[in-house]
Amino acid sequence: MTAGEVPNERVGRAKCKLVYCSNKKKRSNTPSLPEEIIFYILVWLPADILYNSMRYVCRQWYKIIRDPLFVKEHLLRSTTGLLIQEHSSCAAQFGKFGEMNTTETKVNFNFPNELLATCDGLVLFMDGYDDKEVYAANPLTKQRVAAPRFCFPSFHFDLSLACAYSTMEYKLVCTYRSKKSEVYHCAMVTMGKGYAWKPLNCQKLSDPCRQIFRGYMFSAGGFIYWANDSFPCVVALDVESEVFYEFPSPAFGTEDSTIYYVRKGKSMSCVVVHYYKRTWDVWVLSDPRSHGWRKLHEIDLDAQKPRIRRWRVIWPIAWVSNGDVLVSGIGCKSRYIAMNVKTGKNFTFNSMEHYCGGMHEFAYSLVSFPV
Repeated sequence: MTAGEVPNERVGRAKCKLVYCSNKKKRSNTPSLPEEIIFYILVWLPADILYNSMRYVCRQWYKIIRDPLFVKEHLLRSTTGLLIQEHSSCAAQFGKFGEMNTTETKVNFNFPNELLATCDGLVLFMDGYDDKEVYAANPLTKQRVAAPRFCFPSFHFDLSLACAYSTMEYKLVCTYRSKKSEVYHCAMVTMGKGYAWKPLNCQKLSDPCRQIFRGYMFSAGGFIYWANDSFPCVVALDVESEVFYEFPSPAFGTEDSTIYYVRKGKSMSCVVVHYYKRTWDVWVLSDPRSHGWRKLHEIDLDAQKPRIRRWRVIWPIAWVSNGDVLVSGIGCKSRYIAMNVKTGKNFTFNSMEHYCGGMHEFAYSLVSFPV
């Protein structure tokens, strides 16, 4: 008799029947997908759903969602909105833009002070009591990392955050000057990894460009930019190579026009506001190493519907919806207009019950710092 055969005792002759061996694995009726397919399905879901729900489904999904490559791919597909901070309490809301409306939801994170900058779903802010204590945090994951205490003697300083995308390391950059000097210096540290500030060599910049360090500072696409409408040039720092670039602005401010520099996704935009012509010229710089400005749009304010002819004071604030919508302030701080440069549609909206303290381009992400 062989294994798996059982004699049938009810008959008088040797008859056997076949039974299944108990040590054989049972087949699952649940169909399984290749990991690559699961990756590209999950990468289209919003970051809050991935973090709060999908990563708990199984070990495989948890591993995929934590993969740095997945985090990087997800960033490319995230739709940007506005992080809107209330002036009095420092509480924040996230504004998501539809075709003709905006929806604001509370950000479940305690900000002790005014927001300084945003980058890839990370937020930079100071401590509520000590302006030398600087933090970067992910409001979705609640991870918060402190920067090393700034050790240089300084009277005035500005901060911004940028990513070195080849390593996905986030660099905090500071420009500062002392009380006894008008010369600005620059230093950098890697958040969550660096333990001391590193001075950057900006001696090769021309004297006018070094003075621009006291101007507006923001990050886009792995670069830190300094720009000001009173300077005919722009300075950029590649945070990965630590190389500075200086190049001319695409336009100059006059009595009839003003220049605004606004981050547009991974690029830098220059919006030239012509007051009497009632038009805006939008220039874009994708890579400061090429110095190639490209005129992308010309916005006719009088052609906008609803008409905004009566608003004499209007200024660009941020690009949202991945660079398709330009949000601008009109008239007073509590009222805004969202203009879709592709469809030509626009709508006005109020924000935060008239207590808006600041607006920053933002998208929830799964970015994390080294532990």
